[in-house]
Amino acid sequence: MTAFNPRHLARQVPATTWQAYLSSRSIAIPESFDWNAEEKAFSDALIALLEELEPDQQALLHAELRHVYALATQKGIDAILNASDNDVAIREDFGQLRNHAERAMWVLVNWPQTFMTAEALLQFDLGVGKRSWKRQAIKVTEPVSREAADIEGLQAALSEVLSKRKGPRRACHVDVCDRHLDGGVQISVYVEDDPNDLVEFVEEGMRRRTTRPATNLALVYFPASGIVDTVGRGGAKVHQPLVTLFARHLLKQEVKPEAVKQPMFYLNRLRHGLDLPEDSEIDLAAHGIDRIRLRRARLRSTRAPISDFWVGVPADQAEHCVLAASSAHLKDHDLFRGPFNIVEALISIYFAPAEVGKRGRVLNIDIKQSGISNLQDMAEEDAKLAERLLRAWRVSEPTEVELALVA
Repeated sequence: MTAFNPRHLARQVPATTWQAYLSSRSIAIPESFDWNAEEKAFSDALIALLEELEPDQQALLHAELRHVYALATQKGIDAILNASDNDVAIREDFGQLRNHAERAMWVLVNWPQTFMTAEALLQFDLGVGKRSWKRQAIKVTEPVSREAADIEGLQAALSEVLSKRKGPRRACHVDVCDRHLDGGVQISVYVEDDPNDLVEFVEEGMRRRTTRPATNLALVYFPASGIVDTVGRGGAKVHQPLVTLFARHLLKQEVKPEAVKQPMFYLNRLRHGLDLPEDSEIDLAAHGIDRIRLRRARLRSTRAPISDFWVGVPADQAEHCVLAASSAHLKDHDLFRGPFNIVEALISIYFAPAEVGKRGRVLNIDIKQSGISNLQDMAEEDAKLAERLLRAWRVSEPTEVELALVA
């Protein structure tokens, strides 16, 4: 990502959203300010307005806009949706907004807690596939405790393990939040790092200030499969106790983590349909595809008692998908909008007939959250198409090699 400059957002976000943002921050706007000016004239006038603010106000807005800019990407929008608990209002607004920059600012104004949670989720997502990431199986499928006493116990245990043998105990704080699109529960860990003598500019000139920076660790547990992802510097001496102590305090289980070879599928990202995102380069017509639909899904409850529900529809191409069927028959308790994770899915791809009067062929993608699929049983071209579609829907992630190439 390029270095942040407020002019980036000034050009990308329309005047109406800027007006809502500045109003929510109680910024006084001159009556002469023209909100209906032509785009370039508006962005120039806006930057001039921001530069005239008091230093404290200017610093606060500049910091917030940096956060907006960081979430103004497809991964950032995915993180917002992942944090939003399937909020219909957010999705409806997103469809009417111009671009990712406007969407990120709109969430900051209207759903600030979702915005903050999304930042924590994005920070973890950006670490997946990098050197600081590790994926393990603990073969436990228990709900995560949110009890204050259990979280405090985890904080104390991590503080003891991560502190130096000689010296004071390091402060530790743990946050727990749900990842609604991929079915995970994220444990964000903040541990006090070594003191830092920070040299900074102030109105009086320069000064030296001692800070107590925090280093970040994170763990995501997938209750439906017993898979655990961890991100953080320090190698096995950090990743291993992070997993075992998490399981001991928040799952009430003693575990022995094992390496995971196959990648996971994030099936909850299918719960809002199979439309391709804005940045997809897949031309369905060029592949001769008439329709794609979610034909069958298995959902597992995230609360006790743990139970599975199957939702399926007939194979006929003209029939509804399972999302529409569930919404129609379970208006008050739609499984796809309740406390359930999708753990298995069958996606049917219907191709146009090769000849008039003939029936088109159907390609079925059968996948499980744990990483099991029928991709290896497909013809090479079909497998490539299926992998591209799963990537476009963010159901699968790039390989470690691909991530390393763009890091």
